Amino acid sequence: MQFDDSQLWSHVSLPLLVAVLGVMLGDVVTTGVGLELGLKEGNPFVAHLLREMGLFGLVLIKAITVVLLVVLSGWTHRSRRTFRLGSLVYLVVGLLVVVSNVVAIATVA
Repeated sequence: MQFDDSQLWSHVSLPLLVAVLGVMLGDVVTTGVGLELGLKEGNPFVAHLLREMGLFGLVLIKAITVVLLVVLSGWTHRSRRTFRLGSLVYLVVGLLVVVSNVVAIATVA
């Protein structure tokens, strides 16, 4: 099976991808601000990653997530639907995380 570049991205909705990237950026920024204010990371895996690599580790895990979302959804028979569903799930969870971070920041700021 041979792919060209247009096939690799044909299932990706650009507005959804931009929204996912925006939520990821919001998570990284609010996590960084929270850590600077003395808050602790609630996710044990991410907390370990932050101790080992700093915010770069969080950016790295976000980049891996985007690659997996794009690549893995492209391998399914309904790749557009899979990408959209995966993106929407990420957006809901990611928005909850960002809102939680903002609330935590507001309580200490």
